[in-house]
Amino acid sequence: MSMSSGAVLREAEPRLPPERNLDLIDEIATRIRPDDPGLEEWLSRYYRQHRQRLASDLCIVEQHLEPESRILEYGAIPLLLTGALRELGYNLSAVDISPERFAGPIAALGLDITRCDVEIEPVPFAAETFDAVLFNELFEHLRIDPIFTLAEARRVLKPNGSLLLSTPNLRSLRGIRNLLLHNQGHAASAGVYEQYEKLETLGHMGHVREYTTREVSDFLARVGFRVDKLIFRGGHGRGAVGLVERLMPSLRPFFTLRATKTEPQTSIPGAEPPSPRSEDR
Repeated sequence: MSMSSGAVLREAEPRLPPERNLDLIDEIATRIRPDDPGLEEWLSRYYRQHRQRLASDLCIVEQHLEPESRILEYGAIPLLLTGALRELGYNLSAVDISPERFAGPIAALGLDITRCDVEIEPVPFAAETFDAVLFNELFEHLRIDPIFTLAEARRVLKPNGSLLLSTPNLRSLRGIRNLLLHNQGHAASAGVYEQYEKLETLGHMGHVREYTTREVSDFLARVGFRVDKLIFRGGHGRGAVGLVERLMPSLRPFFTLRATKTEPQTSIPGAEPPSPRSEDR
């Protein structure tokens, strides 16, 4: 699989998601309070920073998945997207490393969430159970064995099932700026110590590292997915940075890949590495 293949559609998300999606995220946010009061500030900050992205996530799900589709979401906490999809009538199950942090709103919203450490544990579902997997803003948090984690996602997908994966874009304008001006390799979250500290303060890992579109698409191909669409996301700010990101979507700070379950690729001894592609130059 190659990102340069003509089969891969490339597009940029609209600047603003529909008001109805923003209103739904806002409404769900009023119904969520963590069982651990120490997470209140993090939840409030997460909601403010990711409100528009989450509303756009709803658009992507609505565009690509039918409501009757059976969907598995990885990493449900803090429940903003999970609750919104449930409200829209999607047939959604989810896994999370520590759902007890939000046990109250999980029960109140009627959500189906199972505790699972997806880095080291198989997800507790039979093979070929789901039509789609949502893997939003989680890939960059994986620190143990991403091959195992994504292979499990593939296992529970039905043949030709869909994977929707979103993650920060390291080769974004912000990522390039941070590398050149601040000597830091990130587009969305800085501070190596602070990211690992979240294991104790939040109950889950922060960003281990962030990736380029080529890195993630090549990784998915080796696991057994075919990338069909690349959506460049975010970058709706004001000023020069926002203007450049709007004019050059590949420099936006996030991206979503839509991929289809296929057969895994195998390495060929002595094969030459892939040549540089246009988006990597």
